[in-house]
Amino acid sequence: MDLMEYDQFIIAINFACITILVLLAGILLAATRFKGENGYAAAIIVIPNVPVYLYNMSRMLGWHEFTVFMFPIGFSVNTMLMPLLWLFTLKNFKVGFRFRYIQLLHFLPAIVCALLCFTMPMQEIVDSILYEMKGDDSWIGDVNTIIITIQLVTYFPAIFRFLYRRKKEIYETSSNAEWIQKGWIWQFMLLFAALFVTVMVSYAIWPRTDAWLIQILNVIAMSFLVYNTIAHPVISPQLEQKVVEESTDNNNVTQNLTDEQMREICEKASSYLLTTKAFLQPDIRIALFAKQIDIPQRNLSRAINTYLNRNFFEFINEMRVEEAKRKLVELDAKGYNIDSIYSECGFRSRSTFFMVFKKITGKTPAIWLNDNQN
Repeated sequence: MDLMEYDQFIIAINFACITILVLLAGILLAATRFKGENGYAAAIIVIPNVPVYLYNMSRMLGWHEFTVFMFPIGFSVNTMLMPLLWLFTLKNFKVGFRFRYIQLLHFLPAIVCALLCFTMPMQEIVDSILYEMKGDDSWIGDVNTIIITIQLVTYFPAIFRFLYRRKKEIYETSSNAEWIQKGWIWQFMLLFAALFVTVMVSYAIWPRTDAWLIQILNVIAMSFLVYNTIAHPVISPQLEQKVVEESTDNNNVTQNLTDEQMREICEKASSYLLTTKAFLQPDIRIALFAKQIDIPQRNLSRAINTYLNRNFFEFINEMRVEEAKRKLVELDAKGYNIDSIYSECGFRSRSTFFMVFKKITGKTPAIWLNDNQN
């Protein structure tokens, strides 16, 4: 591939990626109606990426005035990606999260890069652009790369540490499939980390890959982000927070429980759930449930974990799956279809219902129904 063909290849890749990313952001916002963390997801898709690709494309096309205009933008917005990923994680998993002015400090590197670019003489900007077109980085490019590298080794460990801790909390206290609902975010961060490593290694081998490889890998990651954000509805943890705040100190005292006491607690919990059908409530949490049956939350959690060898998360979902089985065998008589019963069984989405059902029974609802009909 000669130089001209390579330049055309870069232009085509950047144009295609810009189009796809803008389309993905539009689909995301239209499908989710701008709710909750979806604004952060759309920002992740567009802000750190599209301006950089526009800069790359205009540079190759010889749009000199536009390239000079995009120069400070391109060398600043890409430092916003990691802060946006961090805020997206907090928005999804931190109860009562609100964006505050202090969090603008996360975007200080972007401001620094922009100021450095704006203070550069015009001739130096032009020289830097020409230098980059030869496949090498100017000093501002080196500064930008150093900042991004520091962000990678700072934000990714913080994100994974936060997700690990939150996963444990959700796994111990959630009654619905909240981690299954949002576990894809962990996978998304792992995917992003792997893609970044690929990009950094490729850049070290051949610097010009920053003009096309990053774009392709970003489209892959953003497609994963959009699909899962739409496929997994938002679960609000506000009810649990309210109940926890209202709980008294005595309700959180952990006692040394005997096997007999744990058995009695589990029987009381099961009886209440089966009698009231409370397990069909999508928002039921262990804090609320413990208060309803007048058992300290930690005692309830310990009894279920130790005596039943499962957590509250699994305890509730097993009852929901049993309810789903009952409804499935009534499909012909009642007019149900497999896709319509999940909400009646306490699940928030079809995908969660299918994942939980298969995890517990080892079969999909359709296969289970077919086996039982036969």
